[in-house]
Amino acid sequence: MENPPIDVTGLGLNAMDTICMVPRFPEPNGKTRISQMRVEPGGQVATALITCARLGLKARYIGSVGDDHVGRAQLESLRAEGLELEVREVQGAASQTAIILLEEGVGERTILWSRDPRLVYPVEQLRREVIINSRLLHLDGCDSGAALQAARWAREAHIPVVIDIDELYDDSTHELLRLVDCLIASSDFADDPRELADRYGCPVVGITRGAEGALFVDHGRLLRSNAFQVPVADTTGAGDVFHGAFIYGLLQKWSLEDVIRFSHAVAAMKCMHIGARRGIPALREVREFLKEHQREHDRAKPQ
Repeated sequence: MENPPIDVTGLGLNAMDTICMVPRFPEPNGKTRISQMRVEPGGQVATALITCARLGLKARYIGSVGDDHVGRAQLESLRAEGLELEVREVQGAASQTAIILLEEGVGERTILWSRDPRLVYPVEQLRREVIINSRLLHLDGCDSGAALQAARWAREAHIPVVIDIDELYDDSTHELLRLVDCLIASSDFADDPRELADRYGCPVVGITRGAEGALFVDHGRLLRSNAFQVPVADTTGAGDVFHGAFIYGLLQKWSLEDVIRFSHAVAAMKCMHIGARRGIPALREVREFLKEHQREHDRAKPQ
C-alpha cells in the first residue's frame, strides 16, 4: 500500500506512574520522607509513540487499560497527543501502575510495578489491516501472542519492525525477535549487541547504556556512541523516548549514525524533566539542542 496514513503503529504497554522524590533511598526498616509526589502517564510503547507524535509523525497505539480512573486518565493522555487508538477497556481489571522512587540530585530511579494479567491483548482481537496500514511497527513483546502475530503480518507486508525488549516473556519471545529488523534493549537485557544479532539475525541491534551512551551493530558493523551530558532530573522513560526518536530517524531514512545521535539528544532532553513524558521535545527544540551541543558530542563511529 502506498503512502499509508499512519507512520507508526505500536502494540504494548501503557502505565500510570506515581513518582516519589526522596532525599535518599530508604534503608531496611527505616523511614524516608517523600519530598514531592507526582502522578504521570508512562509505559514503554505508549511513551515511544507520544515521542513520535511530538516529533511530527502520525501514530497509532494498540493496548489495554482497566475500566478505572487510571485507565480513563491514560486514554485522555493519549488522545491529547493526537494518537489514533485501538484500546480495550477491560471490565473489572485494574490499569497498569508503577511506583517510582526518585533520589533527589541523582535522577536515577527504582521502579515497582503491577499489571493485571487480564490486560494482555488477545490475539483474536488484533486486526491485520491495522498492522499493515503503517510504515513501521513498534513492539515491546509484553503481549506475547499478539506481538508475534503482528510481527508476522508486518514481515509478510515488508513493514519494518522495531522492538524495545527488556525481558524474555515466554518461549515465543525468541521467535518474535527473529522477526525484528531493529532490536534495541537496555544493558539489563544484554551486554553485547553482536551476540543478539548472531542469535536472532536482526540487521540492527542496539544496547542503550544510560549516561554511557549506546553500542550498536549494523549488519556486522560496530558503532559506539556517547550520550549528551545534561543535568539529569529523572531517567524515567528515557529508553522509551530513545526508541520513539529512533523510529522518527529511521522513517526519515537518515544514516544510522545520525539516527543514534538524534535519539540521544531527544532522550537527554527528556531526562531534564521529571516524568516519562513531560520533557519530550518537539522537533524544533531538538534541532536547537543539537546546534547548541554540536561540539560536545562525538558521532557514532565504526570500530
